[in-house]
Amino acid sequence: MNQIAKEAGVTKLTIYNHFQDKASLFTCAIEQTCETLMETRPFQLTADSHFLDAFAQTCQIALNIVYLPEAVKLEHLLIELAAEQNPLALQFYNASHQKMCDGWEDFFQQAAALGFTQAADVEQQRLLLLSLLLGLRHLEILLGVRAIPTPQEQQGIIQQSIELFMLKYAPASA
Repeated sequence: MNQIAKEAGVTKLTIYNHFQDKASLFTCAIEQTCETLMETRPFQLTADSHFLDAFAQTCQIALNIVYLPEAVKLEHLLIELAAEQNPLALQFYNASHQKMCDGWEDFFQQAAALGFTQAADVEQQRLLLLSLLLGLRHLEILLGVRAIPTPQEQQGIIQQSIELFMLKYAPASA
């Protein structure tokens, strides 16, 4: 807290007056970081959108966010907090992961409304896509036994994920 107050140019008392405790400060910082990162996400589809390109671009932005050094550190922190059954784990999850999940579900609702995909349970669509994009590979990255995929590898992951996703959810007329 001393370092934060020093860098912000305020007293530690000012920090504590604004944030009840360290947990509130960290939760706010995580929320702000996630909101800033996700503002760039192209979740607005229109009837004129080239859906597969928009889908691929959205997947790429999601991977860019997931593989940020700060995001990997947050994952480690979440795992540690969850192992301790610390209630902060849920707060941090809601401030970070849940926002991305909500964004994907909105994306899939738009896609179905515009006829780009079948209307289906958006939670199941999100779970499938994130399993395809991340899966066991992401756990291996978090454990340090696999490197973050290169941009070229990410492109392959994205294309395969979209192909498999669309096998299940392509519109009936496609």
